[in-house]
Amino acid sequence: MLGSWNYNFFDELFCLLLALLCEFHRSLGQASPCLSAFAAGRAAAHKMFETIERKPEIDAYDMKGKVLDDIQGDIELRNVYFSYPARPDEPIFSGFSLSIPSGTTAALVGHSGSGKSTVISLVERFYDPLAGEVLIDGINIKEFQLKWIREKTGLVSQEPVLFASSIKENIAYGKDGATNEEIRAAAELANAAKFIDKLPQVLNNCLFVS
Repeated sequence: MLGSWNYNFFDELFCLLLALLCEFHRSLGQASPCLSAFAAGRAAAHKMFETIERKPEIDAYDMKGKVLDDIQGDIELRNVYFSYPARPDEPIFSGFSLSIPSGTTAALVGHSGSGKSTVISLVERFYDPLAGEVLIDGINIKEFQLKWIREKTGLVSQEPVLFASSIKENIAYGKDGATNEEIRAAAELANAAKFIDKLPQVLNNCLFVS
């Protein structure tokens, strides 16, 4: 009788353990998509924090550097070597030089990828050349305070970005604390004043961006 009880007890215990193992395996199967999502999220967070903590070589918030009363605007690229960080083996410039005196109009002409936009990126100091110099009024652009030198340059790209606000506010984005007179002068320099004046609310006319 005892032997029979022992046999039944261990038999039932085995069945119970087997059922628990099956349930555990089923739960793991249901949890596996979540575990994959957790792993992907962890990898993405690591990349995000790595980007946040990265110290950029060109720091837009660095207040060190020269600030002049004004600039004349002579631009020179002198013996510049450059390739983009993402494509270091594809040189864009190899000893490239260019001089644009203040008050002149220049056109850069060439096929796609020849470096036209790169010249602008170097003058705006979005990148630094690998070798050579970018100079404004004979001073290496690296010596200027970055925030100040960017305030002294204007860029209208091939596909300009407009914000869903007034024309006045869109122009004012180019300079902190711009006065109404400066905003009006900027519109006139951009040859935009005539068609702005024809709008119902002039500079206060709102732009609706789809």
